[in-house]
Amino acid sequence: MKNDIESRLREALRPVAPTEDFTRRVIAQATAKSARSADRSGGAASRRLWWLSGIAASLLMAAGVYQHQRAQREVADGLEARRQVLQALALTSQKLDLAYETVKSQSSSLGDPEAGA
Repeated sequence: MKNDIESRLREALRPVAPTEDFTRRVIAQATAKSARSADRSGGAASRRLWWLSGIAASLLMAAGVYQHQRAQREVADGLEARRQVLQALALTSQKLDLAYETVKSQSSSLGDPEAGA
């Protein structure tokens, strides 16, 4: 019985030369698999390009935001300087008016005939 099973297995598993059709199908599958792997490597390059493009776009956006904020800061600084100049001019005007009034009152108290004119 054991010999019978062994002989049937040997018969079923004996080497057989492949047919032409089988050979063509194996070669076609290998070629298709090779083409797919080439496409995948192209896909990796494409993904890498997308990542690099995204990083470059982010850097450009950050630079633009920085420039915009710097311009806003310059405008704010300019407006603050303008406010300070106007305040200084108003204070100077008040002091000059006070000095004028003081000089006018002192000259009128001296009895200057031209003091009121």
